[in-house]
Amino acid sequence: MKKKTILTLIVILMSHLMVSAQWPMRSQGPWEKGAFETRQYRNLFVEMGYRPDAVEKKLKEVFDDVFRGPNKVYFEVGDTLGYISDIKNHDVRTEGMSYGMMIAVQMGEKDIFDRIWRWSKKYMQHQDGPREGYFAWSCKTDGTRNSDGSASDGELYYITALIFASNLWGNDTGINYKAEAQRILNCSMAKDGTNGQRPLLHPEYHLITFTPDDMGMRFTDPSYHIPAFYEVWAKWADDGRADYWYKAAQLSREFLHHATDSVTGLNPDMCQYDGSIMQNPWMRRGGSSNFRYDSWRVPMNIALDYEWSCADKEWQRQYGERIQNFLYSQGIDSFVDQYRVDGTLPEGNEILQAGGFRKLRHSIGLVATSATASVMCAHEKKREFVKALWEAKHEPFEDGYFDAYYDGLLRLFAFMHLSGHYRIIFPNAMREMKTGALSATIDTGAGGKILSLKYDGAEVISQSPMPEAFGSTFWTSPQKEWNWPPVQEFDKYPYEIEEDGTDKLVISSGVAEKLGLRVKKQFCTNDRDHSLVVTYSIINAGKQTRKVAPWEITRVPNEGVIFFDSPVEGITPAGLMPFKASEGIAWYETDTANENRKVNADGKGWLAYLNKGLLLVKKFEDLSPTQPAPDEAEIQVYVNRGKTYIELESQGAYTTLAPGEQLTWTVKWYLVPFKGTAPSKQLLKTVRKMVKK
Repeated sequence: MKKKTILTLIVILMSHLMVSAQWPMRSQGPWEKGAFETRQYRNLFVEMGYRPDAVEKKLKEVFDDVFRGPNKVYFEVGDTLGYISDIKNHDVRTEGMSYGMMIAVQMGEKDIFDRIWRWSKKYMQHQDGPREGYFAWSCKTDGTRNSDGSASDGELYYITALIFASNLWGNDTGINYKAEAQRILNCSMAKDGTNGQRPLLHPEYHLITFTPDDMGMRFTDPSYHIPAFYEVWAKWADDGRADYWYKAAQLSREFLHHATDSVTGLNPDMCQYDGSIMQNPWMRRGGSSNFRYDSWRVPMNIALDYEWSCADKEWQRQYGERIQNFLYSQGIDSFVDQYRVDGTLPEGNEILQAGGFRKLRHSIGLVATSATASVMCAHEKKREFVKALWEAKHEPFEDGYFDAYYDGLLRLFAFMHLSGHYRIIFPNAMREMKTGALSATIDTGAGGKILSLKYDGAEVISQSPMPEAFGSTFWTSPQKEWNWPPVQEFDKYPYEIEEDGTDKLVISSGVAEKLGLRVKKQFCTNDRDHSLVVTYSIINAGKQTRKVAPWEITRVPNEGVIFFDSPVEGITPAGLMPFKASEGIAWYETDTANENRKVNADGKGWLAYLNKGLLLVKKFEDLSPTQPAPDEAEIQVYVNRGKTYIELESQGAYTTLAPGEQLTWTVKWYLVPFKGTAPSKQLLKTVRKMVKK
């Protein structure tokens, strides 16, 4: 074999290895920062080898099981109402209703959310009297109340779900979500013991009550403690009590240290405010001090606080491994759903019955919540817990017992957690810019990406649900400075909005810890030619001189034609992708392969893509062959394996920046309809007319 051929094969192999790093997800250790700061969420299923599309499909199936399947627990009433029923107990509970609202807002199901809220307000919420603002914890399915009293966890979820709905949908679509949340909070804080009604949080201990009344305020339920929810209230309830809620979050985290066993990690069903076992002999004999149904929620709740806040990360990591170690010791496929907190088995009346059965089981609800603890864990056992959840079948036991409601809801929450779909919903960070028929959507809250670019409603950018496979992002070059994954401060973290207008948006990233650089993006619409003009700035915010180049990465579907002004023989590695020469231009009609591929080219300051009658043209500075960063190029095309997505990439000049200096680089985007064929003189003429403007 000739040396030149061998060298070409080596180059191609190295290119394959380099670009293959862009897709495979690697298992990650526990995170150091929470989503309040990063807005990032792990997908443990993908990290552990499950295909992203399979994860999305599974999540939809589990959601449909609860809301739409033959064993659903959600039912619609007329045109505007809906409820979630505890089927085995033939009632509607604030627990399930508020869970349903949280799930609906997380999944973007506004109609379901609004229906459940309207039913809750009509039948469950007290509109006046001593209990005003609170909810009757149990009703018949026709709305008749079984009890007027409230369970504090229902209000906890109602308030948080309503705030998220306000952040996501605003307050002018028929329901003022924020006002409804504020009403519950204000009514709660106004209660002073008159007629036995108390605030949700104990006035002395600052911790959530079991029920907000004279009886239930004497103790608490560890599964009601979700510190991160209080942080949501502090940030967005706008009720003037931010400091109060931040303190509640801190004290709730401290409480959980005392309420969970130092060896097993198990927690009692109910306990004192110092975390100690209930002193009432009758309640102790009845098993209230044991780990059982309510208790299952604690690992899921602590995992949520870890994911969102990370404020108690060291203890939470230890806790996650502690409870998984105990359950693992009982058998990953056989641990039961009730224990004494020391890990011994309960007996007789200690075992809490459900659905007419008093029996210990390997319940899918606990399989689910124990799996969510994996987000906190570094040990390898976490994989077995995630696998157990993935493979668990939600079906009746041999004796006929089946819980579509509680087991089903916890299973759905766990799939949301582990797939990265249980998120803090920030106030709408999306910004839309329009000029003529062109519209662009920028997500200032997650990397400042251009998520959408449309002409008259027709989309040109990839909308793939896979990580790193959608939208248009910005990195610094060369890649060897940061390898993989992309620098999160630029690619995923929130950007600060500096200027927000109808035709101009300016946003800035944080300083990248690894590079000492900061990125600014300016988006402007040009009404003369109906283009989007994006100007990127890289600022050296560090103390050392840096060499860097700008790099724009736009993901599009793997279909259509890509073309630019370059000789085919100048595209490297040669032959990796089937570019053809026509009209003096390099053309690539998209194809599929089993491996990732990436090529470099020295273009003439533009890159174009034609698909389904839409022509995207990107115009930028034309570089000489020596101006790009080492091992990089003015134009790059990356094709992900299979028929998934393609990256259209362009780079600016490699520039030396002293501390405090910055570079700027502009890319002008055109999107227009084109009915002709490719390659063709007509298409090339259209493009050249654009880039000469």
